[in-house]
Amino acid sequence: MSAVVVNNHLETGMRRHMLGILALGTAALLAQPAWAAYPEKPIEIVIPWPPGTETDVGTRVLAAAMSKRLKVPVQVINKPGAGGVIGITDFVKSRPDGYTLAQGNVGPLVSQVVAGNTTYGMGDVEPIGLFNTQPYLLVGRGDAPYKNMQELAAFAKGSAKELAIGNFGPATVPTLSVNRMAIASGWKFKGVVFPQTNFSQIQSGDVDLIVVAYPVVAAQIRSGQARALVAMSPKRINVLPDTPTTREAGFDFDVSIWSGLFAPKGTPGEVLKLLTETLRDALNDPSVRDFEQKSGILHGYIDPAATRRQMESEANGLRPVMTTLGLVKK
Repeated sequence: MSAVVVNNHLETGMRRHMLGILALGTAALLAQPAWAAYPEKPIEIVIPWPPGTETDVGTRVLAAAMSKRLKVPVQVINKPGAGGVIGITDFVKSRPDGYTLAQGNVGPLVSQVVAGNTTYGMGDVEPIGLFNTQPYLLVGRGDAPYKNMQELAAFAKGSAKELAIGNFGPATVPTLSVNRMAIASGWKFKGVVFPQTNFSQIQSGDVDLIVVAYPVVAAQIRSGQARALVAMSPKRINVLPDTPTTREAGFDFDVSIWSGLFAPKGTPGEVLKLLTETLRDALNDPSVRDFEQKSGILHGYIDPAATRRQMESEANGLRPVMTTLGLVKK
């Protein structure tokens, strides 16, 4: 009998020991962070602009390249309005789990914040990285009596009537950049705001010049109907090798109308690291390179830390001119 009792005690002890090990294993599995298997479902990228814009098309090309690498769908959701503020406002409220990202640019993430038009701040987003610079131009008629920014300044100062320039709004970076050039050269212009600018607004006589993205006026520039006076980009646009940048045109600043990928504040570091690596790799995808060549968009990766520094530097650069123009809320 005693042997049976001893054996029963041994078996009971072993069972308890095994159950303890199983319990510890189960607890360890349950304790794994939610992002351990990331990504395991589709990812959304919020674009705060309408469908069909060059920003929208370019981000969709990039999203497809990222999807191939992450092995899950990367979907684009358009939430336009208020100069990009509506989409970013909605995005920053998202759960910081890596499944809702945003394409953001210097407009809603910097100039609109400086203007006081947002409920969010630059610190409410986590940069994954910048991935391109949009090729914005100041464009006039091909037969206009000015062929560069110096001639434009001389013409504007000698004209009895202020030149009218079509743009997307006074607080948008392309318009602010034209204002910085005009102030530096001692001339003024009348801003005329359109939801989207195009060459027909010059042809109709509504405005004398327009601030516009290159793809919108590519055909008119090639035909000679339109002339690009300056490129608002840090280096010359590959499809417009004869058009100077702002610095080359004699101004002491560069313009970078960048696009970047962002996550909500609080997104786990491991998720950000994977997204950063994926974004950098996706920029080398043949489809992205092909789009770059056709659109004139300048692709290039800038890491999260450098992105943060650039945002802060641009906020400091824009604040004085926006204050002078009365665009900063008191």
